[in-house]
Amino acid sequence: MASFKVPDIQGDESLQQNIFNQWQNTGQLAYTPIRAKRRSRALKGPDSRIGTGLESAIAKAIRDAATRGEKPVFYPAMGTVFNSCQEAWDFYNLYSWEIGFGIRYGISRTNDNEYMTKMNIVCSCEGRPEHEDSDSIRTQCKAMIRLLRTKDHGWYITRFVGDHNHPLSESCGENKQWPSHGHIDSGTKDFIRKLRENNENIKDDIGKTQQLLEEMKTKDPLMDVRLKVDKEGRIKSMLWSTGKNKLDYKSFGDVVTFDTTYRTNLYNMPFGLFVGVNNHFQSMVFGGVLLTSETTQDFEWAFSQFLSIMGGKAPVTILTDQCAAMEAAAKTIIPRARHRWCRWHVLKKAKEYLGHVYSKYSTFKKEFHHLITYVTSRRRFELGWISLLHKYNLGGNRYLKRLFRKRAKWAKPYFMGVFCAGMTSTQRSESANHMLKKYIPRAAPMHLFVRKFSEFQYDRQDQEDKEKHLTKLKRKAAHFNVPIKKHAKEVYTRTMLGHFLRELYESGAYAIADTSVDGKFILVHTSEDNDPAACKTEVKLAADKKGISCKCGLYEHMGMLCRHQLKVLVHLDQRSIPEHNLMKRWTKAASRSGDGMTAGAAPNHGTEEARRSLLVKMAMELATTRDIPDEEYTSLMEAMEKARSASRDKSNTHNSNIETTGLDKPGISLQCPLRPEKKGRPQSTSLRSWQQGVKRRRNIRTGDKSMDMLLSEDEENPRGGRTRSVQELL
Repeated sequence: MASFKVPDIQGDESLQQNIFNQWQNTGQLAYTPIRAKRRSRALKGPDSRIGTGLESAIAKAIRDAATRGEKPVFYPAMGTVFNSCQEAWDFYNLYSWEIGFGIRYGISRTNDNEYMTKMNIVCSCEGRPEHEDSDSIRTQCKAMIRLLRTKDHGWYITRFVGDHNHPLSESCGENKQWPSHGHIDSGTKDFIRKLRENNENIKDDIGKTQQLLEEMKTKDPLMDVRLKVDKEGRIKSMLWSTGKNKLDYKSFGDVVTFDTTYRTNLYNMPFGLFVGVNNHFQSMVFGGVLLTSETTQDFEWAFSQFLSIMGGKAPVTILTDQCAAMEAAAKTIIPRARHRWCRWHVLKKAKEYLGHVYSKYSTFKKEFHHLITYVTSRRRFELGWISLLHKYNLGGNRYLKRLFRKRAKWAKPYFMGVFCAGMTSTQRSESANHMLKKYIPRAAPMHLFVRKFSEFQYDRQDQEDKEKHLTKLKRKAAHFNVPIKKHAKEVYTRTMLGHFLRELYESGAYAIADTSVDGKFILVHTSEDNDPAACKTEVKLAADKKGISCKCGLYEHMGMLCRHQLKVLVHLDQRSIPEHNLMKRWTKAASRSGDGMTAGAAPNHGTEEARRSLLVKMAMELATTRDIPDEEYTSLMEAMEKARSASRDKSNTHNSNIETTGLDKPGISLQCPLRPEKKGRPQSTSLRSWQQGVKRRRNIRTGDKSMDMLLSEDEENPRGGRTRSVQELL
């Protein structure tokens, strides 16, 4: 680095003038720079330690988590050593997630060799705002860690300030708002939460579960819990429904899907969901059940207890997967309900059995999926199926033969006369299982599973309330105007109005080919006007005009008018939806109830919450009253004291209302299920499963993982699929 020795010319005007004149004449100054000979002693090296083989700070913190008690798992103690600055930032960011604040990089120092020697990582609220009246989050918070370099190019903490001068985030929703926490994936967040919440004795899991259920029942008197235990008192099955679940089932329990694919808990118990659809076409949970096995007897117990909780009301239709045990239990417990297979489960292996056709013919997939998704006529479906087999030479395919033989259980044309509320698969349960993963961490103990499932139901309630709000305030745009649309806007919810308008739009493509005196109309699609084999649809209007039927069966399947019915009603200038074709479950008034519970109540709210609100309102009115006679005041205080004493006595002598079956011997207490030594579903012993295993092992040896993914039967964690592990964090 060059340094210049400049003579002191301040105050000497003659010397200044001479130097200036010389510069003008020669272009040079009267003094010359002198270079100082300095040797750079600054450190050089890589940005981080390379190949040390030492345990990282994050791995050490995870290993010692069990000994920390209530302290944070990732505590930035003085002297903590890191391999890189990024590792230190990740460590402090995980600590900030636990505590409830965000972080960012602060002041750093770099030497002449561009080698960073110091780094401050500070709270996001560090520093002062540019203007006092700005909406900045900066509060001059001093919380930070200071990092310096080690001799082997690592980093270590030399200063840690843990005090904050601002409120910390309390909930997960608040914590997610800090920008630095966007770098932490959800799997890591769940892992940290599990380390902290499960840093307790698992032996007391059943006690915590009982206590939690009792607390939930205290807040929600209508909640029901059913347990099935063995002779030793170990839980075999547990089913529960909240008061809100039971109220929803009253209004929307005509169609139920049931599936048991979710196994994320400490005991690897299958978790079954009873799911329906509300008047906003949203998935809603009616109940959850934990099972230790999936036999016919287990499903019979689950179905019978579910019906008992719901007052004996059986669904009109139940959708399950192809599990034979479920089908047998459904026939025994709910014989009058129509049982259908989940179309999603039936077709999920189409790629496995038809993979060679998919890859060989680019048009097959489009034609196959159009046939099974959009065709509603049985005749057209069967002709289309035969044509497809002939076109692609699939007449000998055993998978397609079996599908066609069982088509009445899953194919759409055979569903049209069966009311399914628009659901033709248990993918509602699948999507609910997918949403559960956001709330319930892996290997969660039972009490944590129950608590997180309750939070999941709160979220579903929030989504329902949001749709109610939009239905009240937001209009659905429509680019055509007919008399019947006005009535539909008045009665239907926003989502179902959208479905109505789509069918109304499609009705414009149909023409009335023939009419008769008895109210029959024959409709043909305009694209098939000159086709003698065109599909003709018959619509019949009742003489009193209070009902209209169609051969396509959409109304019987979904409870909404089809495009053919709407074509006739528009042709007749009908101003309202026929009385017999207005299904209440899709209207705005579907969930209104006069039994004291509101449909919008939270899952743990019930009549007790409503009475409490009314009591507070009455007390406030009395408190603001100026003149209360002495006699009324005395009697009022006596009544309040009597009610308070009764409430105390009830809470002190409160007994468990959890119904338990199988616990016959006195003195035996409830116990947790046994933790499995090997996770996963029991191994199948079928010939087909053995053949798949041989093929899978051969593919693994040859390095072909794509086929292994197709053969995987575990839809939650398909083999070969990328899943986040703790190793990525380490």
